[in-house]
Amino acid sequence: MRYLILGAGALGGYFGGMLIKGGADVTFLVRPKRAAQLQRDGLIVKLQDGSELRTKTKTVQQGQLNGTYDVILLSCKAYDLDGAMDALAPAMTEQSVIVPVLNGMRHIDVLTVRFGQARVLGGLTTINAALTPDGTIQQSQLRINLNAIGELDGSTSNRCAAIKADLEAGGVPVQISDTIVAMMWAKFFGFVISATIASLTRSRAGAIAQSASGPSFVSDVIDECTRVVTAAGYPPAPPPAPDAAGIVRGMFSQQGSTYGPSMLIDMEDGRPTEGEHTIGDLAERAAKMGICAPLLTAARCNLQAYEINRGKHSKT
Repeated sequence: MRYLILGAGALGGYFGGMLIKGGADVTFLVRPKRAAQLQRDGLIVKLQDGSELRTKTKTVQQGQLNGTYDVILLSCKAYDLDGAMDALAPAMTEQSVIVPVLNGMRHIDVLTVRFGQARVLGGLTTINAALTPDGTIQQSQLRINLNAIGELDGSTSNRCAAIKADLEAGGVPVQISDTIVAMMWAKFFGFVISATIASLTRSRAGAIAQSASGPSFVSDVIDECTRVVTAAGYPPAPPPAPDAAGIVRGMFSQQGSTYGPSMLIDMEDGRPTEGEHTIGDLAERAAKMGICAPLLTAARCNLQAYEINRGKHSKT
């Protein structure tokens, strides 16, 4: 199968590099600056085990796509989704399939409206990686490496099996799930809890753990988010399913921890955030269901104010 990876950032570069390692036919759709960097240095991925993957890549730029592709891996930030869809549309046929690993749930509705449910899979990853200034991709030491794909209607398919085989040939374990939507909601739940805590405190986990009111605040955020996802029809799954709330609670109880979710890191670096697509989305769902969600509303307001102030600073 031919794979098109939209961008060669942290996640796109990681998955693309591992697919190439396993022998897959991979092309990266990138901007001119990244294309030049990859042409000069190749794709460099530093893995958790200390090894380094260096590989040559095929790249293409928007408007210069060479034919169509069987699988499009979509790992952009949620706020770039509209532009991403325009960029990948010429690469698709009726048999092409999009595998999104974005944060949140809103993108599934957007993608299925644009391309149809038959051309969109559910997907999630908990792999954490960062793109360094020199273009290297550094996989985080945070060893929660869950990857899953599945048909949105829960059916089995040969295409899921083929994608799983290609990823695992490169060393990426993948689960095919017949409940992928519920799994994505579980990740959405955990992400919003973590992002809400960090957005309201503007602090790393260790500082929150040291504060006297930290544990009760974390519990309040978990309780509020639990009420909303339960009302939406996706309550936290019982064991043996992963305990998203418990994982987040554990992360924010470690004194000295430097952990911060991507939302916080984006704010620290002055970048746009996925706030509206994650925290904002869950806050809107709560409002439509008549559920009072003051912490989600406060976090959303905080992020909206951040974006307004960021815009003012960028103009000066």
